[in-house]
Amino acid sequence: MCCQRCHGLMVKDSFVDLRDDTGHLKFQGWRCVNCGEVIDHVVLTHRINELVLPYRGKTRDRRGWERLVSV
Repeated sequence: MCCQRCHGLMVKDSFVDLRDDTGHLKFQGWRCVNCGEVIDHVVLTHRINELVLPYRGKTRDRRGWERLVSV
């Protein structure tokens, strides 16, 4: 398997997530030996479901925040 970020070698690895609140502390995934990118089923699901576009020309609407502060 090839890393999408740096095109390095991906190896299967076991991980422990101590902050997980679902009760699943251990999980299996893939880790890049070059850049450290970690891929598991959750990351793949998010990447498939959400199309990530560059953040260009989009700004937050600060008027709502200013109304809350001025009240």
